[in-house]
Amino acid sequence: MDSNWNINIARKIYGLENYVRESYINVDEEGYLYINVNNKKIRVKELMDNLKLDIAYIRILPAIGKTMDMVYTAFKTIAEGLGYTGGFQPVFPMKVNPTPIVIEAIFEYGEKYKWGFNTGSIGEVRTLIKLAEKYQPRILIYDGVVTENVVQELLKLYRLGWRIFVDIESENDLEVLSKYPQLEIGIRVKPIVKLHGKWSGSVGLGSKFGVTTNALVKLKTDYKFITERASLLHMHPGSQLYKIQDLKNYFVEVRQVYNELKQLGFENIQIVDPGGGMAYPYIDARDGEEESPDYTVTDYFKELLNTMISITPNPILVFEGGRFIVSSHRIVATKVVDVRTYSAVHALREQVADVKEFNNLEEVKLFLDKIEKLIHDIRSAPQLENGRRELYEELVAMLREDLPSRVMELVKTGRIKIEDLVKDQKIFRLITSPTKRFVLNMSIFADIPDAVLVDQYFQPLPAQRLNEPPHVLASLSDLTCDSMGEIKLFISGGRKLQLDSPIFTLLDGKLIGIPGYKIKIRGVPLHLPSKHENYYVVFLDTGAYQDPLAMKHNLIYGAPEVIIREKNGEISIELVRHEELYT
Repeated sequence: MDSNWNINIARKIYGLENYVRESYINVDEEGYLYINVNNKKIRVKELMDNLKLDIAYIRILPAIGKTMDMVYTAFKTIAEGLGYTGGFQPVFPMKVNPTPIVIEAIFEYGEKYKWGFNTGSIGEVRTLIKLAEKYQPRILIYDGVVTENVVQELLKLYRLGWRIFVDIESENDLEVLSKYPQLEIGIRVKPIVKLHGKWSGSVGLGSKFGVTTNALVKLKTDYKFITERASLLHMHPGSQLYKIQDLKNYFVEVRQVYNELKQLGFENIQIVDPGGGMAYPYIDARDGEEESPDYTVTDYFKELLNTMISITPNPILVFEGGRFIVSSHRIVATKVVDVRTYSAVHALREQVADVKEFNNLEEVKLFLDKIEKLIHDIRSAPQLENGRRELYEELVAMLREDLPSRVMELVKTGRIKIEDLVKDQKIFRLITSPTKRFVLNMSIFADIPDAVLVDQYFQPLPAQRLNEPPHVLASLSDLTCDSMGEIKLFISGGRKLQLDSPIFTLLDGKLIGIPGYKIKIRGVPLHLPSKHENYYVVFLDTGAYQDPLAMKHNLIYGAPEVIIREKNGEISIELVRHEELYT
């Protein structure tokens, strides 16, 4: 056992110290990843073994309630501290996860807060109708295309006592709504502030959603009823805004648009929906990167309320952060079905140079340049004889396996400073590349499709042996025939490490953690499974968007669902097959 490794280090390396989910996803003293619901600990490995599953979506429904509580408490705390007198109206945007079991959880856990919904399609509205009679009426903000068919469905909710807002973005919307005075109107305005992130295309005059203020002036002239029935300002900055400064700038624009609408005669607007945009911390390093926002939910409300408090009277504020509410409730657990060498293996050791004589980084770099040139010359040859192919494979194996171990020794003995190593991109890449390929019983396209579609990061980690140092860096391959069905990126949370030296894998000597640094490496630190061991890899925070985006690549689709519920202090675990859940 490596004396530098323990479960507290594992929590940091694998991103388990996360303010959103750390109370219900953790690791125990024996190194097992567990789910904590009402102080009952459920080990993920034992859950999978007992149910005889090779893959599962584990839904922790109480986690949805916890994030709702977190949001509501944060708003109330900041509002009371600032003296903000406007109300609070949270809604869940169904596009984030319209799975019926998730929507029912929003209904149930949101009952005490009157948590409403945001929909953008007739299908989403119909899903609500199926559940609506079981619960108290809520608020609904509809921001999709307005048609007669949509309105007829919305009226069903209205007759059940729901308060319905319909966003207008065109003359067609107003033409339809002119016949239905019982439906309130939301003014959807295009933001133009410059923002960062994958979804920055949601803002600007060319964005898909909303109207410009110039167009709104014309609509107001042609449809005079709009000023009376409009009671909501709705804007949206795109998803996952990871910089707090972007939020500040955006909230200022929302306030400016609100004041401008008042000046245009929209006197009845009293509700402001600034849309989604609040980032979920897939990694809680708070450094302002795509997977790691530099703010918390409390910081979000500080900025929002500090901006809106200057409006008199203070408007009712809508919270629409669906990603934050449901991301952590679903994890994907999948078994390793094979372990393969990532590239080449040793065969001809007598034909390659010895790596034992290095004393400093410069010698390593000179040797690396020499071997890379030899590799290049071999590959550039018009014909590759068997002997040359064997030499090529041997050289590659040496660079991936032998050289990193030697570099690790030089770091541990103080002959290479880790800071210099990180600065050299070629060496850093070498010592953070995988040596093994773990084949997982999953389809990335079906189970975590955003990993392919938008390069979304989902934290991977083992379900067991977290009290042991990881053996190797591994790429994670799925069962599909597509080369895109592979995950290599791992973000190591070394920024919180209180150690004197870096951390390396036990067998292949790859770098996996540097005290004081968050690093991105090209393989996931894992253990080599023992013979007959059911070794599971888990992906955290897969509860937002992944269910509705799932694909059927290679007809691999629909993992079993393990649903964890809590009611009146009692915990229940239910196994539901895919075909039972979605039909």
